[in-house]
Amino acid sequence: MKRRYLAHLCSLTLILLLGVSCKDFLDVNEDLDSPYTSTPNYLLPPVIANMAVSIYDHGETAAYHTQQVATLSGTHLEKDRWDYLRAHRVPQWRRHYHDIAVNAKHVMEAARRENSTNYEGVAKIIFALSTLYTTDVFGDMPYTEALEGNPSPKYDPQDFIYEQILLTLDEAIQLLENTDLTLCRPMTSREDIIYGGDIRRWIQLAKAIKARALLHLRPNVTDDYSEVIAVAEEALQDWSDALFDYSLGNGSSSQTNLWGPSKARPSWDIRANILDNSAPTRFFLLSALQYDEVNQQVRDPRQPLLMQPNANGEYLYVITSEGRDPTRTREDYPNLYGSYMTRDDAALPFFTREELHFILAEAYFQQGQKTTAFQHFIDGIRSHMQRVGVAEQDINDFIQDGPIPHNTDQLTLSHIMMQKYIALWLQGETWVDFRRYDYDQDIYPGLKRPKNLAYYWSKDDPNEWLERIIYDTETEEIYNKPELERLGAYQNPEWLKKPMFWAK
Repeated sequence: MKRRYLAHLCSLTLILLLGVSCKDFLDVNEDLDSPYTSTPNYLLPPVIANMAVSIYDHGETAAYHTQQVATLSGTHLEKDRWDYLRAHRVPQWRRHYHDIAVNAKHVMEAARRENSTNYEGVAKIIFALSTLYTTDVFGDMPYTEALEGNPSPKYDPQDFIYEQILLTLDEAIQLLENTDLTLCRPMTSREDIIYGGDIRRWIQLAKAIKARALLHLRPNVTDDYSEVIAVAEEALQDWSDALFDYSLGNGSSSQTNLWGPSKARPSWDIRANILDNSAPTRFFLLSALQYDEVNQQVRDPRQPLLMQPNANGEYLYVITSEGRDPTRTREDYPNLYGSYMTRDDAALPFFTREELHFILAEAYFQQGQKTTAFQHFIDGIRSHMQRVGVAEQDINDFIQDGPIPHNTDQLTLSHIMMQKYIALWLQGETWVDFRRYDYDQDIYPGLKRPKNLAYYWSKDDPNEWLERIIYDTETEEIYNKPELERLGAYQNPEWLKKPMFWAK
């Protein structure tokens, strides 16, 4: 059934995204896949699939900006030099407005026409998640005037966007909690590859996304973590990971994990991963995984499961913007393919148990409840290690004797955030955490700003960091230039340095 779902998804994605229509062909054919005539069961699958692509887009950006990986050349304009003024296409922007938001809106409208509140609720959750990802990399964005056919909508402030995200999630939760499935169109794994139509799971996911959004407002907008704790604890009850499982596909480009070695590009605006021309950074290998470089000793059992050493058993690293040692070849650096995230058939996480544990660990720690924080800290590590594939005995040994705190008194905020950083390998949320804490080197020990940045980055201020990326040049600079000028975002490098409203 799920394999048929993915095949069905492939054709629908082409129909909905490329705009194929039979309506004008001799005026005798009706386009059953038009969002204005179709039913929500045909419209939802491409929305979920494009959300998976968007999550890849954001992870592919964050992995380099948070120095999980760096290019071997050291010269990539955006990843190494933070030179976004020369960026041409910005996939995160296009993915939200062109692929997810507008089609999620059509799902909601179609669902309301037939009172299928299960479809409407799920579409609202995906819409809110996509909006959250988008505002967290761009800031202000069109909302009140978006999706209405206006090519030049006004940009709403980011704090307002957050209010709307939280409101949409609450609406979705209420809809699903009051859904009578006997009155709704059925939703199965054919329509919903994430949870197979189990609306209880979708309610938990909505609460998890809400907890993530609320955490973004801490510690800089508010210091009260009680609401974060309450919502995250609710989400954790009877939790089931939200995963887009590519192993159920047929191996075609549209049914392959974009992080895999095939480097799938099912549409023109997808940036293929460059992990084959990248390596772990010094920060990730030595500071996060705490690899003993001198004795070549692996201290974290996840390390050999996230990356494979070279033929000599060495784990070499690069420093962002500096590239590989010129005396070394590509084969001397770890192979980043083959992990739980980087296989062609790997499941792509929308949200995981370990993230919830680390949200709670941070929140309880900041509230002064360190005993509970420590338990969630350990549970988060255990959950991620199980996902990576670490043997249970190795997990127990690491928790008992590894280079981490072993009791409440030893626990610091840095321990929590560094372990969360590992657990969110190749996921976009890591960049939000770095910016929330202003790239604080007390929290992220060993982190250093890249040296070889574009000309408009200060050479004398090591605390001047990348805070956002530019809006899509092919739409916003052409159709919405006045709004960019009003914000101060038009071809202005200082805009890249402006913190989000939730940042320190």
